[in-house]
Amino acid sequence: MKVCELQEHLSKLDPELDVVCYSEDERILVEKRGFILFDILAVSTAEAERLRLDDGTPYLKFDRGSASVAMAILEVTSDF
Repeated sequence: MKVCELQEHLSKLDPELDVVCYSEDERILVEKRGFILFDILAVSTAEAERLRLDDGTPYLKFDRGSASVAMAILEVTSDF
């Protein structure tokens, strides 16, 4: 999702609402839970390259290089 798309979606909501993220990704779930919640700690930008680790896990390499691009980064935590 691009920043402009996120802004468009968020602009339709009450600006006083809390924002949380969730995931149903089975690779990060705790047993017997259908989802995991995340709270947003910070929003920033960074130069990074998208890649996958040997096991297929999505990963970012934070470095300026020929394959890196500017990205909006949401820092999240599951401890809130």
